[in-house]
Amino acid sequence: MSQNHDLGDFGVETYTSLFEDAYKKNLAGRKPDTLYEPILDLLGRGGKRLRPALCLLACELVGGETERGLPTAICIEFFHNFSLVHDDIEDGSELRRGEPALHLKYGLPVALNAGDGLYALCYEALKPNKELLGVERAWRIFEAVAGLCVVLAEGQAADLEFKQKMEKGEVEVSEAEVLEVLRKKTARLFAVSAECGAVAGGASYATAAELGSAWDDIGIAFQIRDDILNLVGEEAKYGKRIAEDISEGKPSLLLVNCLKQCEARERAKIYACFQNYDKTKIKEVVALFRKYGSIDYSEAVAGRYLQSGINKIRKMNIKIKNKDKKGVKEKGVKEKMVALAEYFVRREK
Repeated sequence: MSQNHDLGDFGVETYTSLFEDAYKKNLAGRKPDTLYEPILDLLGRGGKRLRPALCLLACELVGGETERGLPTAICIEFFHNFSLVHDDIEDGSELRRGEPALHLKYGLPVALNAGDGLYALCYEALKPNKELLGVERAWRIFEAVAGLCVVLAEGQAADLEFKQKMEKGEVEVSEAEVLEVLRKKTARLFAVSAECGAVAGGASYATAAELGSAWDDIGIAFQIRDDILNLVGEEAKYGKRIAEDISEGKPSLLLVNCLKQCEARERAKIYACFQNYDKTKIKEVVALFRKYGSIDYSEAVAGRYLQSGINKIRKMNIKIKNKDKKGVKEKGVKEKMVALAEYFVRREK
């Protein structure tokens, strides 16, 4: 499934460039360094900027000027990075974007505060929407982000509960339950990025929700692919220790599918890797995933969710008030969005 592509291949560098300039301007000159140095460090490590790019692309898709989506795009990326800081602490992760996780580099108290700071900054970033979009649309976006916070917390709670069961060696989790965790922890943020970008661009709320639904599916496909990359990707490209998800006990389609099929002694091998990053033992577990076809199965499920999302995008009848932006432009932006969705699931890092 994987192909050697970069985000630039899909014409989204305009959006990422706009975002880079805007977020740096937002944070310029802020003090104290104890808060903003780790925040700027994390954001400065790059990342794919998929979510802000999607937000701005959705804004353009429905006929809006991309600048109208910038406050929301900044909010989305700050929120995403806040969640990464806290996830790394809760998971005990060592690397983030190829460098030491913030809690290892700066210490736990500073990292926690940086995560909290990013969470607060994401809401502050929305303030210009009142003047830019009007009170109603600004409030609609605020409501979506507030709802996202609750969903993420629920997803993280389910993630932690899964790890507690792994620790006891008594995982009885269905595929549907795992997919719901993926939806809450990952997919919903993509959905909100697309939906709020469309709201900022002037779309009807029904159209914005329709686009959000498409990216809910694509987001699930993205996370399944991410879980696969954690097993079979290259550490230098991926930016985290390969197969670290196994030792962290992360709920994944791969893991649940394999546990459902393997023998008791093999399940014991999997459980033995929890909280124990032993490369030799982890290689044995990866071999079990291959033996039972769990990687191929997960790739196939990701493909189905991806196609579902793409079909929803292509079927959308987008009503654009500015007639000059109809026709060829709409089709071009749609296909750019479809190409971005395919990259999400076929990437190698």
